[in-house]
Amino acid sequence: MRGLRNRSSTPVSVKDIDSRTLGRAWQVTKEFRFGIILYLAAILLGALFGSLTPLLFKDLINNAIPRGSLHLLIIYTVVLGALTLAQTGVGVLSRYLQSVIGEGIIYRLRIRLFEHMQTLSLSFFTHSQTGSIISRVNNDVVASQQVVGTLGSLVSDVATLVFTLFFMFELSPEVTALALLIVPVLIILDRVLGKRLTRYARVQMQANAEMTAFEQERFNVSGSLLVSLFGNRNRESQQFRTQAADVREAGIRFALFGRLYYSTLALMGGIGTVAVYAIGGDEALHRALTLGALVALAQYVTKLFAPLTDLSSARVNLLQALVSFDRVYEVLDLAPEVQNPVHPVHLPDPAGRIVFDHVSFRYPSATPLASLAKDPTQTDGVAEEDALSDINITLVEGTMTALVGHSGAGKTTVTNLITRLYDPTDGSITLDGVDLRELDLEELRSLIGVVSQDPFLFHDTVRSNLAYANIHATTEDLLQAVDASQLAELVDRLPQGLDTLVGERGYRLSGGEKQRLSIARVLLKDPRVVILDEATSSLDSTNEAHIQAAIGRTLRGRTSLVIAHRLSTVLDADTIVVLDHGRVAEIGSHQELMAQQGLYAIVFERQFRAPGTTDLTTPTPAPIE
Repeated sequence: MRGLRNRSSTPVSVKDIDSRTLGRAWQVTKEFRFGIILYLAAILLGALFGSLTPLLFKDLINNAIPRGSLHLLIIYTVVLGALTLAQTGVGVLSRYLQSVIGEGIIYRLRIRLFEHMQTLSLSFFTHSQTGSIISRVNNDVVASQQVVGTLGSLVSDVATLVFTLFFMFELSPEVTALALLIVPVLIILDRVLGKRLTRYARVQMQANAEMTAFEQERFNVSGSLLVSLFGNRNRESQQFRTQAADVREAGIRFALFGRLYYSTLALMGGIGTVAVYAIGGDEALHRALTLGALVALAQYVTKLFAPLTDLSSARVNLLQALVSFDRVYEVLDLAPEVQNPVHPVHLPDPAGRIVFDHVSFRYPSATPLASLAKDPTQTDGVAEEDALSDINITLVEGTMTALVGHSGAGKTTVTNLITRLYDPTDGSITLDGVDLRELDLEELRSLIGVVSQDPFLFHDTVRSNLAYANIHATTEDLLQAVDASQLAELVDRLPQGLDTLVGERGYRLSGGEKQRLSIARVLLKDPRVVILDEATSSLDSTNEAHIQAAIGRTLRGRTSLVIAHRLSTVLDADTIVVLDHGRVAEIGSHQELMAQQGLYAIVFERQFRAPGTTDLTTPTPAPIE
């Protein structure tokens, strides 16, 4: 409990639900307004049918039984049966409508959330835990649709209350007035306890989201492998025990306080019921009230306090649902840092000329939602230095440009700007003379193919992973790409060929096989611009020679940008750009750079003359750093 008290004081927002959230919830139901009207009408009809039942019992006891009339008894019995049947039918109809509306809202919110997160910038995902994001899409979206069910309960309770009070006043104003004395107590309890219960609900949601994030990281292949290799299973188990304990304590606290809350409300209702029985019974003994009326009042009393209690709890349930709804909109309100232009420029026949004009870039320091970060108390400071400073590079159409430099020099940042994962802080990048920010984002990325150093493969077949680049590719197209990327022998060995599962993140394949599969995927995309980020780093020397030949044939006539640590892979590049601490240190062909005897020449000498030195990340003399 002490841990939960500390948790409840974290920066996770425990704000009251405002009118803006209510307005948004109402807006989401726009497509279901007619269904909601039918749903509420069915609820009202059911409440009316239920309120008529005690009156029929009253007449049965006061008229049919004292007269000994079998005819009246049969009539009242049939009417009661028909009323019960009608109430059941209306209840089934209202439940069906609630399900259709609720599931429809879940579907639309889930799709909106998924599609919106597809537009968010890369920094959102680098700062947020995957498990917490999944919790928003799954748990919070489902909980938010409970607004419909709670709305139905509110209407049902209000209708039942109105009908019950009307008929009770008709039977005995005195008993009804006594019953209403309990209402102020119920309202006070609701105001005092409701907010605390809502806060515990939010804490419980956050605890569950954090545990989901922990599980997601440990239950994938990479996380499981890391835990096994470092022998940290006991420590991981203890950490999970702590996470699970937080969820347990949050659940216990919420359940305990909720039961205390509802039991207190039920106790107030029980006290009122006993008082009504006492006063009504006394009136019946003095003939001021008939026996049938007393029985009817007894039934109405239970109908009176039940909706009063439910109305108090319905407010809490509504607030809980709106808390989830608010959490969904916290993500939907996040604006993408990279915006698609309202009126994009289209390139009918792009040549692939890319120009960096005085480009500087500093990674964004914006902090994501606190509830999506592992440690919500941490905030990003403004970066002290630009990742890129005053970059001027031209990627001539149809030629190969190589980027070399030590780790952290800004090579990958350049590729991220070309694909518009980020936008420059200063300066501009153009494609065929058009600023990238003026091009349609999807159209731009369709023109660019990227092979990263750590390729990602879906837990699917070889065929599906290849066809992800081109869903219209035929089997012949796939086999041609496989052959060009030196994968034909592997595919022939696989038990189901192209239809063999590669495993999560491609773990059934070796590093070199995954790399070649990602190259084949780019070949199928047939892009105008190709970016190779250490694309051959996982290949042995024999396969590297084959893949370099395949890449050379494939890139002919296309603009290509190659990032390399091993200079042997870029000797034939048309232009080599040497980056140093985010700036262009040198630029030219291999022969030109060697003649300058600068940074490039120093690195070249180290790699080709110093045994065991293979890349630019190896410690180098002061001029290189």
